[in-house]
Amino acid sequence: MDSFSYQARVEQRRESRFAADIDAILCWDGVSQPVVIRNISIYGALILGGWLPPVGQRVTLIAEGLEVWGTVIWEAADRCGLLLSSEVDPLAIIGKAGGRSEERPTITLHQIEPGRYA
Repeated sequence: MDSFSYQARVEQRRESRFAADIDAILCWDGVSQPVVIRNISIYGALILGGWLPPVGQRVTLIAEGLEVWGTVIWEAADRCGLLLSSEVDPLAIIGKAGGRSEERPTITLHQIEPGRYA
């Protein structure tokens, strides 16, 4: 009888990824689609969207402070991974997009009775 051993996958990325929530536009073959950048590194990004290009497609990713070419290297139902063609500064991109968060309204809840808030 053969025996098998399995090991958990180890994260092997060379560059750190930074969590993000940045509205962007993804363009390819004459299509422009609104997307959200969920995380970003120097050479890659995780993109969420309703309609995304297939693996191997060359794209342009545009957001505030960012316009870069890339290639889709994996895809799933509502997300894809991009390999960017040139180095970007993730913290600068997140910082530029972060200014929008101040425009979002603050919601304050007050307890009106035990277990109920308005």
